[in-house]
Amino acid sequence: MLQLKEAFPNLLQATIISMHQASLGSANASQGSSSRPGVSRTLKMTTQEPTRCQVVPLDSAAAELIVANAASAVQSCNKGLVSARSKLRVESVHKAWDGVSMSTNSIASAAELEVIKQWLKKTAGLGESTEVEPRLPQSKSFLRVLGVPYWDSKTSLPVTSAQVAEALSSSPLFKGVTLVSMPRIMKASPSSDMSVIWIDIWDSQKRSKGKTLINCSFNFERHTATV
Repeated sequence: MLQLKEAFPNLLQATIISMHQASLGSANASQGSSSRPGVSRTLKMTTQEPTRCQVVPLDSAAAELIVANAASAVQSCNKGLVSARSKLRVESVHKAWDGVSMSTNSIASAAELEVIKQWLKKTAGLGESTEVEPRLPQSKSFLRVLGVPYWDSKTSLPVTSAQVAEALSSSPLFKGVTLVSMPRIMKASPSSDMSVIWIDIWDSQKRSKGKTLINCSFNFERHTATV
């Protein structure tokens, strides 16, 4: 316990004692604890609740604009939330990857995300056609797509990520599925005319979307691709 005290000089004594007891697997508290003998105590170092951050995918220019006017973005979103009679409040805005990460005082509902979406677009001066979809943090699923040729029959050039993304977006199979990034394409083998395509999608922690897509097929031009 002395080593713990030296390693964490700023921690309270009660916390040091709890850490010491957890490391020994003991349930006997030394400061009047009511723990039952024989029951080990484990410190909770993580929480089960989702993080409070919402990530808003935007193009880089729009993200930079919002971050440059972060105070206005916070004020604008909160104005909209108040008007919607919501208790949710945006606390801060900062740049994250190619989008914007927002911290709030609680977990946002779908209706509250829609309010944030509309007021963010007003802050950045974005038109209705600009894609802005606020979402709660999610896990990723990595999927492999087979059956797509490596060469485009019309141009004799390699199939592009944009072509694959367009085929995915137009397929009913991928309705409601959001790509994390553009698809990645490689040859199935050095001598093959077929490709292997890797796609990353936003998914739940249980990977429910990814599981429903596995072994399903969709059309890529005249070819049948399989996930």
